[in-house]
Amino acid sequence: MFILRRTKMRIQYSEDISILIILQTLWWGLNSQCEEPIESSKLDLSVTYDLPHFVSDTPIQKLLEFNGTVYVGAVDKLYALSKDLKKIHEYNTGPVHEGQDCSAPDPCSGCKNKPLNMNNTNMALLVETFYDLELFSCGSVGNGVCRRYLLEDGPLDAEITCMYSKKNKDSSHGCPDCLAGPSGTQILNVMSSGVVRFFVANSEPLDSTVPRLHHTISVRKMRETQDGFEFFSEQSYMDLAPGLRGNYPLRYVYSFQSGPYVYFLTVQREGGSLNAFHTRIIRMCSSDPEILRYVEMPFECIYSERRRKKRSVQVVFNVLQAAHVAKVGYDFQQEMGLKEGEDVLFAAFARSKPDSPEPTASSAVCLISITDINNFFRDFMQKGYTRKLSHFPGSEEKNFNQTTHSTNRTPTSPAFMWKHRASDTVLQF
Repeated sequence: MFILRRTKMRIQYSEDISILIILQTLWWGLNSQCEEPIESSKLDLSVTYDLPHFVSDTPIQKLLEFNGTVYVGAVDKLYALSKDLKKIHEYNTGPVHEGQDCSAPDPCSGCKNKPLNMNNTNMALLVETFYDLELFSCGSVGNGVCRRYLLEDGPLDAEITCMYSKKNKDSSHGCPDCLAGPSGTQILNVMSSGVVRFFVANSEPLDSTVPRLHHTISVRKMRETQDGFEFFSEQSYMDLAPGLRGNYPLRYVYSFQSGPYVYFLTVQREGGSLNAFHTRIIRMCSSDPEILRYVEMPFECIYSERRRKKRSVQVVFNVLQAAHVAKVGYDFQQEMGLKEGEDVLFAAFARSKPDSPEPTASSAVCLISITDINNFFRDFMQKGYTRKLSHFPGSEEKNFNQTTHSTNRTPTSPAFMWKHRASDTVLQF
């Protein structure tokens, strides 16, 4: 019927011809047999594919590609692989001499009187190129102190520096050299104004007995001697409120830089007396040596299912599982009306079990441009839809009297945050 209608609209006298063709086709179909499928169309399930692969001796935690080399951080191992995943070099990072009654003078030396009984899990892996071409590997041993590998000198073990300075031993800011926490760490290194800033976020477990050696979120720089780290000031870090430690799980899932900002994505409780979990996106200025312009906002992936003669049903995917930022491709650029080269966040979400961060089998992948995220932050701060942070102490009230700007999307449910203030609107996409 659709073909007949289109033909009649274009050529008025073609209706009889169109009907004749259709009737003749039907007649041929009644008097002929369907052809037998040819043998070559059968799917050959016996075909095997020899894909490039690498098998680690121990579980892999981190993966990083730089200048055609793939660096793999695994338990007690650090590998350098070629593009086709052939092993170039292997370096042992554990087991180490460590224990609860260890009295080593610094985390680098370990306890020589202890057996090799502590595995070293790779918690962070990053490359820095401003000072030198160097790789940082931060493990679970030695209070999360990192080791620095100079990549210009050949193998990974050509020159290694343990990033611990004895000058920091009595620091009033805790342990500046202790980057990687035992419950998971996201580290982002950004060069700004001639200084490399290391933004570090450590997950908070449901365990009040864990020693507090690591700040929850911080920014620090490398010492000029390149043997450790230091904070810019006491405003360069924030910690979870003392009353929440041990009963407020906070997991940092992903971090990235886009434009003048650095971002962290977390899964945590909705706050207050609520036990439900959700995802939040955090934004800070990459040029700040202190945590002054900190803002966070709840972040959800929404799927709308339309049903006949019924209202659409919205499914909320609340807990982030993984994410990745990339430049927008041509298809998404056209579909979303974005500029060429814009950053887009791809985020894999799941629906969690009731009052738990544990995911169910129901999941979805959503994407949103970083421009849209920044528009949400800008609009709600300028409109004053903000409130103080509840889980980080020391936040301040501020008011904005700037001209407001509207976005193309209208948020529908409350919750948003900033270090000095926080609002009540969820970013949904």
